[in-house]
Amino acid sequence: MRLTSTGLLRSIPLAVAGAALAAAVACGSDSATVTPNPEIGLIPTSATISVGDSVRITVVLPSALSASGATYVSGNPAVAITRTNGWVIGVGRGNTNITVTSIADARLSTPFSLSVTP
Repeated sequence: MRLTSTGLLRSIPLAVAGAALAAAVACGSDSATVTPNPEIGLIPTSATISVGDSVRITVVLPSALSASGATYVSGNPAVAITRTNGWVIGVGRGNTNITVTSIADARLSTPFSLSVTP
């Protein structure tokens, strides 16, 4: 996409975009460099608990995002349910992922692997 003089986006033919990228890379330009997003960390990164037991996920976010916290979503509520404060409770036997997402930046998301035993 390219911004026109009127402020509208206009598509650029793929061949033109590819040639521009190839030229930038060939010239050693760093204009094609992608800066990675900050990451979200978890402590622990996975757990095994029994039915009825719980584990608390501690989220490690970049300092600018840490005040807003995270959301926790169970991939299988028949295996585990989540609470807004990071506690995960085993309710049935099986395996599931808990998806932890930054509230301030939804692009920051990571899975927490959980096994629940009888």
